[in-house]
Amino acid sequence: MYNCIILCVNITAQDLPKKSKIFVRVYNNQGDKIAKGKILEITEDALTLKKWSKSITIPLKEISYIKTKRTKGHNLLIGGVTGALIPTMAYAGTDSGGWGTVAIVLLSPITGILGTGIGYLTTVFKKSIHYFIQGDALKWQGFKETLFAPK
Repeated sequence: MYNCIILCVNITAQDLPKKSKIFVRVYNNQGDKIAKGKILEITEDALTLKKWSKSITIPLKEISYIKTKRTKGHNLLIGGVTGALIPTMAYAGTDSGGWGTVAIVLLSPITGILGTGIGYLTTVFKKSIHYFIQGDALKWQGFKETLFAPK
């Protein structure tokens, strides 16, 4: 039985990934963002993205360029919200009465600002990649090969 499992694992290890977990933002020729989400499927003439439980298909001719990763503002927002919630979580389990509320009110803005600063520092290490497609089938093929190349 164990030999069968090991054999099956080796067989599936040779397959290329069918979908990506990479978050992308897709822009049209005017520079407007037309879609964002995780890549569900890449065909010869379209890109299918998944966001939440919906999927959207963008034809190749509408794609000017693609950016990977989320925006820098996303890091700032997540850092700020997390920082602002830290005092609330710290005093949630205590029975400090009115002083706990005062501590939350005074510390939340401070820790929120610190969290935003940490979020800003993480943007330094964010390596977003731009793929310029402009409806070109050769550039599209290069994008597909780059994305699904075995690592």
